[in-house]
Amino acid sequence: MISDSADLSRFYTELIRGRLLPKKQQKELTTTVDTGDPNRRYGLGLTDVELSCGVHVWGHGGDVYGTLAVALTTADGRHSLAFNFNGDWSGDSDAVIEAEFCGK
Repeated sequence: MISDSADLSRFYTELIRGRLLPKKQQKELTTTVDTGDPNRRYGLGLTDVELSCGVHVWGHGGDVYGTLAVALTTADGRHSLAFNFNGDWSGDSDAVIEAEFCGK
């Protein structure tokens, strides 16, 4: 169970660093397929996104009525971000991600 954004961030960091799954499952998790977006590839539950500055981040987002949550980390797990918009229409998640990882 994830209790807050800090826990979600720690989870994705450990997942990407390979500390939660056996090596074979980790390889499957991070083997990606084309999504039709040249900057986005999808694995088994994880998206690999190349940002405008060339940084690749791994993670996932999701929404339900009234809320949006996103969690991402760099491939080495050294820089992570998890955030929530209290309203699935209330913010620009791409702008937040670019600002965090690219300084824009």
